[in-house]
Amino acid sequence: MKIGILQINICKDINENIIKISKIISNNNADIFILPELSDRGYLYNNREELFSIATELEKNILINKLKNITLENKKSVIVGVAEKDGDKIYNSAIVIDKGYLIGTYRKIHLTDFEKNFFETGKENKVFEVQGVSIGLQVCFDVWFPEISREQIDLGANLIFISGNFGGVTTYEIYKIRAIENLTPIILCNRVGKEVNNNLSATFLGNSTIYNYDGTQLIFPLKEKERYLEFDIQEFRKNSNIMCKDFNFERKKEYFCRKERKNTEISKKQI
Repeated sequence: MKIGILQINICKDINENIIKISKIISNNNADIFILPELSDRGYLYNNREELFSIATELEKNILINKLKNITLENKKSVIVGVAEKDGDKIYNSAIVIDKGYLIGTYRKIHLTDFEKNFFETGKENKVFEVQGVSIGLQVCFDVWFPEISREQIDLGANLIFISGNFGGVTTYEIYKIRAIENLTPIILCNRVGKEVNNNLSATFLGNSTIYNYDGTQLIFPLKEKERYLEFDIQEFRKNSNIMCKDFNFERKKEYFCRKERKNTEISKKQI
């Protein structure tokens, strides 16, 4: 399966973003393309009212509709991050478009404190069948919480795609850990560029990459520059390595710390 990663700068002008994104996807031949978090209108807004005034419902989002047309024509799939309006709420969502149809939506579950000023929290973890493969989706800060990835593995995900908007190296380093502990390739698309609002300035790292199930890097990233990356991935989630022949069996074990234990005191030793 050929993966295309669009490590690009995103601006507040959705029409300008559409031109750039459409050109890259139309001129390349990946099976699944992935774009950054909030690829339609950018990230750094002054307040919720400003974002709410321009965010749209999914069926009215002109970037999504353009990608439907492109994927219908070339029989490809796209994962794209958008600001999704639903009634009086806004979600930081990752959308799956497959061969002209919107087949799924993942709403970011773990929001940073800054993002809580704009977005509602997603409530449902999901996997999606895309190009014959079950995939999990996450958005940036979600990766800090291993439960998200583990639940997606339990739901049958064989690849995990993550759209990002981060600038620091700590988040980047966590992706490798998630790949290793789940024996599952992680595909990361993180944006580049700079955004400002009245109070803040943010520079985005880039460093988009693919980590294989054993943590080896399949694409070597480029920091802070626009770049289209492509890789034909041949291996998916594994269930064994040299240390264990059945990780699924091990994951099903109940741990003492996961059980409800009333009136249990923590023992303290004096040294």
